[in-house]
Amino acid sequence: MTFELRIFEREYSRGYHAWDHLRFAVVDLNRSKSYPENFVSMLPMRIDSDGKIPSVFTKFFGNKSLKTARGLLTESLKKEHGSEIKAEITRRLSLLEPNPLIYIKCPVCKKFFQTQKERARRQKICPECMKRFEKRINRKVNYEKEISGF
Repeated sequence: MTFELRIFEREYSRGYHAWDHLRFAVVDLNRSKSYPENFVSMLPMRIDSDGKIPSVFTKFFGNKSLKTARGLLTESLKKEHGSEIKAEITRRLSLLEPNPLIYIKCPVCKKFFQTQKERARRQKICPECMKRFEKRINRKVNYEKEISGF
């Protein structure tokens, strides 16, 4: 089976706003030469290694899906000429790269630690210092309850 990536540009509009959207289709050149007959699947933005919700692409290629996606994108990067399309291909290639481990220095104890939250607010204080801080808050709340008589 010989696979290739076909890129289609589609224009969407909502009211007076219009934007272009690029769709990446994986096709098998051994099936047929024309597009609808040789369609395999759409190339997803991200290929999750945990496999919670596998895409059709991941189901079809299995363990080789990440390697296949990189190969298809690098081949199409060499073939394409448009600057918008090349920019989108490089963006998708960067999405396939694993995120490097980021270590942050705790301002309280000056130790380096790895954050557990990736997308939401970055954690700035290490978990050990957070536990100590929570204990202080709990003591303060309990003390205020004792004074107020509740």
